[in-house]
Amino acid sequence: MQETVKKKRNIIVIAVIAAIIVISFVAMLVIRKTSGPRLDVVVQYGDQEILRVPLSKDAMYKIEDGRAIEVPKDTTLASLGEEAYPSQHDVNLLEIKDGEVWVPESNCSNQVCVSIGKLSGSDYDFPITCLPHGIIVVIE
Repeated sequence: MQETVKKKRNIIVIAVIAAIIVISFVAMLVIRKTSGPRLDVVVQYGDQEILRVPLSKDAMYKIEDGRAIEVPKDTTLASLGEEAYPSQHDVNLLEIKDGEVWVPESNCSNQVCVSIGKLSGSDYDFPITCLPHGIIVVIE
């Protein structure tokens, strides 16, 4: 009977140690994820910074003639109408979602900014550039 009690105690001790290890591991992952460096999306127009927002903020921005304005997330160039005609304004749409930033649409002539793709917190060595509109998007 004493062996049964000893076995139960050993099982309880092992379970408690295993639980402490699992809880410590989960806490370490949470702390690492939340305490990492804050990364910002920075948009420069010429030599001016026109937008700085956290990469963690899901949002859509219209960059028009060197000004950045937050717009509804379902905004497209088509939904902007004549305002997005290249003869009227220089317009880029900038989307930040799930820790990534990209230019889904632009009315520029060469579309390099659109084809560059997404920058993320782990892959941001190459900036998004729109030379016709004079815009550079980086993560800092």
